[in-house]
Amino acid sequence: MSNGPDRPLRIVIPPVPEGVSAGEWWPVSTEVDWIEAPYVDNKPDPSVLADADVYIGTDFNAEMGEAATSLKAILIAAAGYDRIEPSAVPVGVVIANAYHHEAPIAEWVMAVAVALDHNLFESERSFRNGDWSAWPSRYGSYRELYGRTFGIIGYGAIGKRVARLANAYDMKVIAAGRRPETRDEAEADDVEYGSGTEAMEKVLRDSDFVLVSTPLIDATRGLISEREIGLMREDAYLINPARGHIVDEKALYDALASKSIAGAAIDTWYEYPVSDSDQPRPSKYPFWELDNIVMTPHHSGATFGTRDRRAETVAANIDRLANGEPLVNVLDDVSTI
Repeated sequence: MSNGPDRPLRIVIPPVPEGVSAGEWWPVSTEVDWIEAPYVDNKPDPSVLADADVYIGTDFNAEMGEAATSLKAILIAAAGYDRIEPSAVPVGVVIANAYHHEAPIAEWVMAVAVALDHNLFESERSFRNGDWSAWPSRYGSYRELYGRTFGIIGYGAIGKRVARLANAYDMKVIAAGRRPETRDEAEADDVEYGSGTEAMEKVLRDSDFVLVSTPLIDATRGLISEREIGLMREDAYLINPARGHIVDEKALYDALASKSIAGAAIDTWYEYPVSDSDQPRPSKYPFWELDNIVMTPHHSGATFGTRDRRAETVAANIDRLANGEPLVNVLDDVSTI
């Protein structure tokens, strides 16, 4: 997979921040040619890819694939790859991603769990306005995480990290995943684990908090629909920092609006901006009118640490490609090598 002695690798990247060089932002140790291009809707103009060896981005479509006649690798500085169209990837292209977001996402998960359970935002807003209705002498007692059940659907890097934090709160942790062989690892983490549909339904029925932490693939699109949400208790919360489309949009809105579940914290959505200035609503349903949801704009894992760790992983893969070495974090189901 070596690029040969003729020239450095040509790498398409979005513009780096002012005052920072591309080599500082992506700390490679080999000589490369950086091709900085504006990205619109997470994509550069396809013509930019004509002579490129490497494309760093999260989105790839048929028009880009037709233009990318010299492409060797697509490097995703993120975990998700649901916006890569497999049929568009030219033959001979390796695709690799980068994780490193599980720590801040787990922090966000536990923060919103506390906020929801303690009615934190509503009580802060009302008290700021001079209203003492959230005072325990008038409101009554609040709940606590201690001794409660935290359920996890998808026991990957994020699920495992959340399990560690939930255990630190002295919660019971149960999880459901796709692979039976994960059981021993989960049990070593003091997590009750099962695989398959029955295990997921148990998580939905028995949990005070349900975390969605699966990747978005064909098998998980719409995984949590009206039926699955209907299995949750009325006093349970749904937390989704994974991908919006794993949870059915209408079913989630209806459940929150009708209070058939207690609430939700959602970080990943159904509609996103496509330019630097547009301001679309994140859903066709008015979640923002509801008082039992915490809404954030897909920022749970977007920390300085995540960015730096991902840049190091991407840069190391560029070095491997230049030196003819195998890449890490290769996505075999979308690569075409």
